[in-house]
Amino acid sequence: MGASAKDEQVDMDIDIFLELTDYDKYFVDQLILSSTLLGLLIATSTFLLQSGFTNFEFSRSMFLKYYITLTKVLFLLLGYNIIIPLIFLYTDLNSKVALTVHFLYSLLFTKYLLDFYSHKGYILTINSNKFNPYKNSFLKYVRFITNLGLIHIILILFFIFVVTIYPLLPATELDFTDRQAFIATIIAFAFSVLSLIRIIPQYFSFTEIEYKHKENTELKKDIEVDVSKELGILKDILIKYGHNELENQKQFSDLGEIDVRLVDKKDEAFFVINLNIHSSNIYDIVNAIENYTYEFFKDLKNTNVDINSFVLSYFVKIDSVSNSKTYFVRSKRVELEKLISETSDPKEFVRRIENKVIDDLFRGV
Repeated sequence: MGASAKDEQVDMDIDIFLELTDYDKYFVDQLILSSTLLGLLIATSTFLLQSGFTNFEFSRSMFLKYYITLTKVLFLLLGYNIIIPLIFLYTDLNSKVALTVHFLYSLLFTKYLLDFYSHKGYILTINSNKFNPYKNSFLKYVRFITNLGLIHIILILFFIFVVTIYPLLPATELDFTDRQAFIATIIAFAFSVLSLIRIIPQYFSFTEIEYKHKENTELKKDIEVDVSKELGILKDILIKYGHNELENQKQFSDLGEIDVRLVDKKDEAFFVINLNIHSSNIYDIVNAIENYTYEFFKDLKNTNVDINSFVLSYFVKIDSVSNSKTYFVRSKRVELEKLISETSDPKEFVRRIENKVIDDLFRGV
């Protein structure tokens, strides 16, 4: 008797939701509410993605990606809140199917939520004195999240626990009952409502950031002014990624020194790269240039600025060679995304870039 009372107390501590007498009625109501909220989300996101940032000059793509990652989370939550009631109301599928749906939903929710907070950390990083020097994409992804601070990390873990794990805790076996579906959908609905409430205020917050970047500058809207601002942002991002050579000369592998200058051009990001090489081993020189080109383009691909054409123009001064040698590479963001997804070998990566001019000394190495 004492043990039974103790178990009941544990269940009460875990389960804070009321018992319902008619779960079917709840599922019908949830289906209607979630469908209505989904329609509102579609209308709001359509406006923001199509028209909301037309007047922004400061990294439109950065803010657009913020809303894209957020709406992926919301569409998932509301889609779940429609699918689960449909399963329980209108199908003969057993609870194991609903449990499988919940597991898939949990994995996607975790991934989408982390994507959202990683991009939020990206925005914070480029608008603060925080850095992200990692080259590995996974470490860079995690660092953006940790840059948000301890409170955000705790919130992320709390959200993942409450949305994906908590609804399963009342279960005594691997099953997904009406009550668990009720708990899971009510939590998802509450999370969706709270997130939707923040969409418009967050938009005005981004508008404030945009305004601050316009302060003390001319009000002209020509493309040269826009690109100049974007280039400044791009330089700051790359420095935060660890490319200190944009500010001061530094060691280039163990071959010599490197310094990089970002030229203020009208239509692309043009990097002039000066290499002072003390080695005469051409193979090592070419290998180092290819590695640097691959890593630099990979970092450029991972920036969210409104510039999509990039040039790396090397001027290579080798102690044992009388004249400077050139190594010129131009690529578009679309090409970079394709190549980086297909190969991680720097030599193959450079070989497949279409627009390049390489000095005879470096060819065929």
